[in-house]
Amino acid sequence: MTHSLPVRGLVEGVTRLASELYVILKGDSDQIHVYTTDCQAVRTISVEGLGKKGVCDIVACQQNNRLYLSNKEKNCIHVVAPKPSSSKITKWTLSDAPYGLSMMPAGHLLVTCAETNRLREFNPRGKLVRTITLETGISHTLHSVQLAGGGFVICCSVVSRVCVVDREGRVERSYGGASGAGERQLSWPTHVAVDRDGFVFVADCDNARVVLLSPTLEFASVVLPNELQRRTNHVYVDDFADRLYASSRVFDERRSLVTVVKLHN
Repeated sequence: MTHSLPVRGLVEGVTRLASELYVILKGDSDQIHVYTTDCQAVRTISVEGLGKKGVCDIVACQQNNRLYLSNKEKNCIHVVAPKPSSSKITKWTLSDAPYGLSMMPAGHLLVTCAETNRLREFNPRGKLVRTITLETGISHTLHSVQLAGGGFVICCSVVSRVCVVDREGRVERSYGGASGAGERQLSWPTHVAVDRDGFVFVADCDNARVVLLSPTLEFASVVLPNELQRRTNHVYVDDFADRLYASSRVFDERRSLVTVVKLHN
């Protein structure tokens, strides 16, 4: 099953909380767009101070009913407790510019800091729990996800590589490394998602595709090879609904397409 959500603007992130989808757009000042899981528009949430640029990811925590948005221009995480009538909004100030976000066990937030080559873990109250400095040679890491074994899968856009690193930030294995569209190649990977079986979905941005890798980072397939647009910048796996959301951009028309696919029949 595949369907799509056309959006006027460039999608920076998609996530689900309870029975609704939340979408953030590049250059869309102070707004989170809310949809049903069937992609019907519901409302918008105003987030004062979000700004027209700098917001680059959104993630939901089901345990504490919160949305987290990273703002690399203002070095902060916006925290939103959404409600139909009004939403409580707070902010955490960081010392590093936050890029990609993902959730960890116990409701902890994993923040990828591309400019300082670090992963940072925060508890639900915004307290820094630990900092992981990635090994030399890894650069411009835009997003990371913790794996079941405790390590992390990261995407390194500049070197067109996806890596698994251990708890100390040391590379254990990798995929890619030479920019291109051929075998074992990626071109500017920007986002990753991991399903319940440990398979890794990679937003292979400049190749306008989603690459599926095995838990050991071996090539498995290309997902939606003929349905995405010019660039694919964000992937999100909703294990509860068993769906993949892939966001692709069409720059000349200033619009995006969020393609939704059922993962298991």
